[in-house]
Amino acid sequence: MPAFAAKRAPTAEKLRGGYYTPDAVALFLADWVAKAGPRLLEPSCGDGAILKHLTTGSQPHLVEAVELVDDEAEQATTTGASVSTGDFFEWFTPERKGTFDGVAGNPPFIRFGNWDPVQREPALALMRSVGLRPSRLTNAWVPFVVGSVLAVRGGGRVGLVLPAELLQVGYAAALRAYLVDECREITIVSFAELLFPGVLQEVVLLLAERGRGPAVVRTREINDAAALRTLVPGGNHAPRAQLHETEKWTKYFLSSEQIAALRAVRTDPRLPRLRRWAEVDVGVVSGRNSFFCLTRADAEARGLLDVTLPLVARSSQLRGVVISDDDLDLNADARTRLLAVAGDLEPADHPRLLEYLAEGEADGVPSGYKCAIRRDWWRVPSLWVPDGFMLRQLHTHPRLIANETAATSTDTVHRVRTAPGVDMGRLAVAAFNTVTFAAAEVLGRSYGGGILELEPSEAEDLPVPDPLLVPAALVPEVDRLVRCGEIEAALEKVDEQVLVHGLGFERAQIAVLRSAWHRLRLRRNRRGKPKRAAAASNDCNSSL
Repeated sequence: MPAFAAKRAPTAEKLRGGYYTPDAVALFLADWVAKAGPRLLEPSCGDGAILKHLTTGSQPHLVEAVELVDDEAEQATTTGASVSTGDFFEWFTPERKGTFDGVAGNPPFIRFGNWDPVQREPALALMRSVGLRPSRLTNAWVPFVVGSVLAVRGGGRVGLVLPAELLQVGYAAALRAYLVDECREITIVSFAELLFPGVLQEVVLLLAERGRGPAVVRTREINDAAALRTLVPGGNHAPRAQLHETEKWTKYFLSSEQIAALRAVRTDPRLPRLRRWAEVDVGVVSGRNSFFCLTRADAEARGLLDVTLPLVARSSQLRGVVISDDDLDLNADARTRLLAVAGDLEPADHPRLLEYLAEGEADGVPSGYKCAIRRDWWRVPSLWVPDGFMLRQLHTHPRLIANETAATSTDTVHRVRTAPGVDMGRLAVAAFNTVTFAAAEVLGRSYGGGILELEPSEAEDLPVPDPLLVPAALVPEVDRLVRCGEIEAALEKVDEQVLVHGLGFERAQIAVLRSAWHRLRLRRNRRGKPKRAAAASNDCNSSL
């Protein structure tokens, strides 16, 4: 085993984006789509998991399918469908648009960099033809959605297995607007349990009916694929989307009242975006944390303490809304030192450093991408010390933390640099309120495992009140409560002081937003693993 382990390389299956449709899902999609009429299409049929159900309904169907992989296309022909071997976007000529009653499928999930350019370019060209602008973040499933919508007539149905990224990622924003404008009804079916065993990829079913928008958007949440047997899509009252809407669709898991409250605070002039008060940036990208991040004891034993910086490497070090040196060194096993070789120091002048670099070279550390593109592979860039930190991945709520140490952080934690005149401690407390918490659930994105992730641009878009509304004495009080795990008590104090007395919010409005936060947090946490309750800290009994 390598001394400095690197991340595991992705499997061939993951690179190809091939995750096969569970039979219960295949049957449900085929049955729902086939109700639109007899002329049906499967644009990426694989070995025929969905196709076999499209061809075996009670009514005769004219089913066409396309599959890129020869062996799978040959296997799919046993379903009785007409299967074309090749690239869907080459096959999908203009005369085929609007000629199908329904489309069902499970398109491949392939990231831009792993996507063969020969197949990628026709797919992106199709997106451009309807006014969408693909980027280097665009995944292969996105143009398959566009092609599926274009393939059906007015009133036709599209039923697809898609990553939950559809609901929440920035690169799918224009696609969401396209679906809202081109469909009259959209139902999103989500699952409490992960659909693909062993794969932390949350998926949803998109059930869309082509027609004049803006679409009515419904969400239906069920436990697992087996529950599809009794699911009847549509029917219940649901809000209509706004025309050309690019907002994330996570909000559609809320009530109409909660959605209206969230939309209102997004445009409320009393709530500037976080970017007005601070800049959020990624942490240090070391190239291989197992090499560049050391425990204090290891750095001392190796004689490297003088060429390291204090480091926040775990969210567990960020226990309150302020971090001190005591927090940093609380866990002796934590990697709290970052190898930081100054630009004027040569390894030859530091024998212990030279010895450590030789260990890294023997273990292949310089061959990693981030190290390989540096002039000196051992010099980690961007070593600035921030005014504060922000959790990148959240279990419960977003949190800013004032930095009272000389530490920087790895890219597991964001770094925050305040605007001139902004106190980081007060900003951390100002952001600890119901409005910011609820907005984070919609602005961020969740993954299988119950984690909410906020990228820097999403974090900077959070609504945050003026830090000057926070009395100085409230900072240590909130810090104490957070360290004790008394989140709701801290929230009540900040809401009352900042939102009610400082900004004039009605308590009833805050209650609606609080319920929205609770609802969305509970929804994603149900997808996570059971977590043991954290032991109470000694700080719970400390005096202020």
